[in-house]
Amino acid sequence: MAITRASLAICFLLSLATIATADYYSPSSPPVYTPPTHKPTLPPPVYTPPAYKPTHPPPVYTAPVHKPTLPPPVYTTPAHKPTLPPPVYTPPTYKPTLPPPVYTPPTYKPKPTLPPPVYKPTYSPPVYTKPTIPPPVYTPPVYKPTLSPPVYTKPTLPPPVYTPPTYKPTLPPPVYTPPVYKPTLSPPVYKKSPSYSPPTTYVPKPTYSPPTKPYVPEILKAVDGIILCKNGYETYPIQGAKAKIVCSEPGSYGKSKKDVVIYSDPTDSKGYFHVSLTSIKDLLHCRVKLYTSPVETCNNPTNVNKGLTGVPLSMYGYRYHADKNLKIFSIGPFYFTGHKAAPTTPKY
Repeated sequence: MAITRASLAICFLLSLATIATADYYSPSSPPVYTPPTHKPTLPPPVYTPPAYKPTHPPPVYTAPVHKPTLPPPVYTTPAHKPTLPPPVYTPPTYKPTLPPPVYTPPTYKPKPTLPPPVYKPTYSPPVYTKPTIPPPVYTPPVYKPTLSPPVYTKPTLPPPVYTPPTYKPTLPPPVYTPPVYKPTLSPPVYKKSPSYSPPTTYVPKPTYSPPTKPYVPEILKAVDGIILCKNGYETYPIQGAKAKIVCSEPGSYGKSKKDVVIYSDPTDSKGYFHVSLTSIKDLLHCRVKLYTSPVETCNNPTNVNKGLTGVPLSMYGYRYHADKNLKIFSIGPFYFTGHKAAPTTPKY
């Protein structure tokens, strides 16, 4: 039934499309109606009831097995230990008290009397004032209530004995003797000669001396590095190899540049070389390159670490040794290789 309704809907849509496009056909060629081809309808599906699996039998209830209960506990009265007798009080034994201390009054020593001062003889006798000694202030001690207060006897100081000073006889006043003045001579009068003129004082001209500049030692410069040989997977240092430092000094107007070449010493057994740059002051235009190798099987220079094009020292860092006042530029390592065509040196 569903398929029939779908076919009717398709026929209806086709008819509508035919009517819509009928104006575009000429009367001489009318449209030809082609009936739709109906596909055979499928038979209705046959219902197959589901196959039910046999259900499990209902579970059989098994009553729980009760364990026999324990008998109730039997109460046993605790066994009481015999009580201890009450403690017997023993009064403490008091030791006999010490007898009260007997106060012994202190013995006061009289203050020593100072000898009267000895005055130097003066023209007028001095006025002597008798010194007054203030009486001593007694402070009674604070006694504890258990001790009996001592009997204090105030000491009596003997009155000071005044000894009048002994004056020496005064000297008689000096007798004034007027000085005797001698007549003074009048200073001589000198006549100036008409032709005499006083000499002029000589004033030297100041000489200018330029200030001396402090001595600044020149910083020494050196280059070191390592030269190795690389043949395949084997790498070892070359003894006797050399490097060169090429410094291009810019010429003046109309003149070409001048190249200054400095060769290093042969490398040691570890491939290490060292060269001092004493004659070069400006390292801005200096480059370090490979030069020669004494090993015939490894004498082709490579451009590893710029061994062919040259390492510019102006772009390299240096180590400064303050104790030697030395700058060391460490470069490399440079490599030589075996027999093969060396790469062309780029021009820049």
